[in-house]
Amino acid sequence: MKNKILILYILLILGLIVIFILGTHYALLIKERAALNKTMALLEKEIAGYRNQLDSKQREFEVRLSEMATQREQLQRQLREVEDEFMQTRTMLSQIKQETESLKGENRLLSDKAASLEARLYSLNEEKLDLERRLASPKELKKAVREAKALAHKRKMEESKMINEAALLAGNRGYLIKDGKPTLHPRYIIRVLPAKTDQE
Repeated sequence: MKNKILILYILLILGLIVIFILGTHYALLIKERAALNKTMALLEKEIAGYRNQLDSKQREFEVRLSEMATQREQLQRQLREVEDEFMQTRTMLSQIKQETESLKGENRLLSDKAASLEARLYSLNEEKLDLERRLASPKELKKAVREAKALAHKRKMEESKMINEAALLAGNRGYLIKDGKPTLHPRYIIRVLPAKTDQE
């Protein structure tokens, strides 16, 4: 009987020890669970902070992306404007080049004309000096007057000849022409015979 009581005590002590150990272990588990919950809360808080930062960064990125898209459109528009100005400038340069070539041609013509006028002026100055030399003496003056009259008569004859030739080309008004000259007085008798018929 004493042995049974001793065994019961021993079992009771062992039970109390097991209960103590289990209680201690349970308390440690509760503390560890509380620590884990606390750590989990901190982690969730950090995650929320990171999510907020991520959302903020994403918003900043979207804003920056939108700004960059706007800048890109502006740059494309400016590029198109620059290209249009470039094409207009190129067209203007081509026109200016053509005008320059045309002006060079006109300049050459004017230079040639100026050279011709200078040569003509030099010739007129020589004629003037010759006339002044002739007018200096009465003998040369008479000679110059005779030459001028002869030249005027020659020019008048040439003008008359040209007028007559033009009149001949236009028609001779019914005059006969012999040896290329009109006959003003009738020198020929012209008889018109009736036409012969087959019966005759």
